[in-house]
Amino acid sequence: MNRIAALATITLLITFTLECTPEEKAITLYGGAPSGLIIRSEPNTTGEKLGLIKHGDPVEVLEQKEPSLTIQGKSGKWTRVRYESVEGWVFGGFLLANPPQKAEEKKEYPTVTSLDAGDSGCYVTLAYPGGKVETWYAYFDICDAPILNKKITFTHEKGNVLADSCQGDPECPDTKEVELINKVTVVK
Repeated sequence: MNRIAALATITLLITFTLECTPEEKAITLYGGAPSGLIIRSEPNTTGEKLGLIKHGDPVEVLEQKEPSLTIQGKSGKWTRVRYESVEGWVFGGFLLANPPQKAEEKKEYPTVTSLDAGDSGCYVTLAYPGGKVETWYAYFDICDAPILNKKITFTHEKGNVLADSCQGDPECPDTKEVELINKVTVVK
């Protein structure tokens, strides 16, 4: 849904809600400021801070105040809300009609398509949704893990592997620093 359609939906929902009886007024919107949405004592940016709505948390809308404003590129009206036990004012441009997706729901995990133990390390090939493919160095024990054809998450760190100039000679003292996968977790 584009931004204009989302704002129109919120406006319609709030307008409908404000015309209903008190028992029918319960409308829920969601905190849309990633760093948290400040609840204030007055409908302005100088009102006392009463609380902070966490990103994605539901709030009950109680009323809106004219006119429509633009703050930090967002259009909306000052909106009185109830969040947990706090009632106060928030800038409605930072309220969402739907809860945001959680990060783990949006995450596109790679699938391990090959594990090859080479001369200087384990090579892990990962295929991402959308077609991106990349190969990483990994510690040798990663090649022994039952992760082939599985979706994974992983962490990595800087580490040393045998330098290309060694041409596979395990006695060669030359190394090069690379990013190495050091931990893999299969996504369920």
